Amino acid sequence: MKFELATFNRNVLDQELLVDLKNVDSILKDQGRVLTYRSYNELGKYSSSTIAARFGSWNDGLQRACLIPGEEKNVSIEDLFDNLKLVWIAKGRQPVYRDMSKAPSKYTASIYNDRFEGWRNALENFVATVDQEHDELVCYEVEIKKSNGTKRTKREPSLALRFLVLKRDRFRCVACGRSPALVSGLVLEIDHITAWANGGETIEENLQSLCFDCNRGKGTT
Repeated sequence: MKFELATFNRNVLDQELLVDLKNVDSILKDQGRVLTYRSYNELGKYSSSTIAARFGSWNDGLQRACLIPGEEKNVSIEDLFDNLKLVWIAKGRQPVYRDMSKAPSKYTASIYNDRFEGWRNALENFVATVDQEHDELVCYEVEIKKSNGTKRTKREPSLALRFLVLKRDRFRCVACGRSPALVSGLVLEIDHITAWANGGETIEENLQSLCFDCNRGKGTT
C-alpha cells in the first residue's frame, strides 16, 4: 500500500481556481450539462467547497469567473433536506434564505423555493420530515434496548440523529452553553455520555452536544 498526501489547495492562486471553473464549465457545456456545485466536484481540479470558502460563496466564485450561476435539477428531496441539516448545524439556528448561497450549502434557496413553491413551505416540509425521523429513531432505540446487547449501533451517529440531538440541546454546548449562532467558528460535536467503547449505544438518550473544546477536555468517547 502506497501512502500519499492529498493535494493541499489553501495556497492556490485565485486565478487558478477561476481558470479551472471556466474549463469545467466549457466541458460541461459540450456535454449539455450545467456547472453546479456537484458537477464541479466531478470534474474540477479542486472542490466546490474550496471555491465557496475562497470567494465567500459558490455563486460569488462563479461571478468572479464571469459565469452565470446555474441551478441543479432533479436533486432528491433527501439530498435537499440533508443539505438543510448541514447548514442548520453549521449556523446553530434556522437558516434564512441568504444562508443557502454560502458554504456549507450545496444548493441555493431558489431550488427549495421552486421545489416546494416557497421557502417557508420548504422549511415546513423539512420540519415534518425531521419529526418523522425522530419517531423512526425512537422505534429503533426501543429495538436496540430489547436486543439486550445482541444488536449494537454504529459508533458514528447518522446525520438525522446528529441533527435531532443538536436540536434537542438547542444547538448549544451542554457544558459551556456556547452556540455557533453566537460564537463565530464554534463547532458542535456529538458526544457519547457512556463511551461507545464501554458499551454505550449511539442512541439519543446516550448522546449530547459538546463544543470542540469541551469534548476534547472530556476524554475518550
